[in-house]
Amino acid sequence: MAQESGHKQNLKFRCAEITQGCSWETTGSSEDELMPKIEQHGREKHNISSFDNETRNKVRQSIRREAA
Repeated sequence: MAQESGHKQNLKFRCAEITQGCSWETTGSSEDELMPKIEQHGREKHNISSFDNETRNKVRQSIRREAA
């Protein structure tokens, strides 16, 4: 049985992990919180009009858990 620490899960996405030369990053407590921010960044800075399943999977694989 997992212990509840009382801290939210801290997740981080660094765009540089999938887009060379981009230093943008964001953090959040869940994938559902991160994805809208990541998709907005993709539209505004990388001209990605919509995220297909392949792109979403690459993003999900690049989301890292950070120590609290």
